[in-house]
Amino acid sequence: MASVLVVYATRDGQTRKIAERIATVLRARRHVVELLDAARAPQDLDLSRFQAVLIGSPIRAQGYLRPVVRFVQSHRTTLDRLPTLFFSVGLAVVSKVHDGRAQTMQIVERLVAETGWRPRRVELVAGALPYTRYNFLVRFVMRRISKKEGGDTDTSRDYEYTDWSAVERFAVEFLEQVEGPCPGAVSPVGQATAPQARA
Repeated sequence: MASVLVVYATRDGQTRKIAERIATVLRARRHVVELLDAARAPQDLDLSRFQAVLIGSPIRAQGYLRPVVRFVQSHRTTLDRLPTLFFSVGLAVVSKVHDGRAQTMQIVERLVAETGWRPRRVELVAGALPYTRYNFLVRFVMRRISKKEGGDTDTSRDYEYTDWSAVERFAVEFLEQVEGPCPGAVSPVGQATAPQARA
């Protein structure tokens, strides 16, 4: 059993949802998991209490949300000593026009250059298009971006592209790499697993 910290920043809620799913599947495998919104991280947080840290952020304006960047910068020394995983949430990975994975990895490398932190593992996770929750301007911009990438443009509904099976798979595999398989573990009811999408 490992003590795990899952840190996230979110704008429209999808990254929080992904972090919560990671926490659920790891708790089902008897790990002790703490969820933390990077925007509310206490300054005296002691990362040495954890055996592994998973950090996630959506992409905005070709970068990651400032709370996550600040968190990594503040705790880089300890993060460098721990097994860490970074999950990048965005729509480029489902582009039908461009190599969105390669584009996303360039943004990841900019995060590495900015913070000096190189996570042990990186996962690229497709996010969502919650058109109905956007204001007029954001909806207009996101529709144009989606159209350019060959994506969905019906703004009267929301779209979720996250592969939940892949999310569960990479979370479990990462923790197994950290401490070995967990005997007698159970999966959340109704949750299947599938081969992960590696970055």
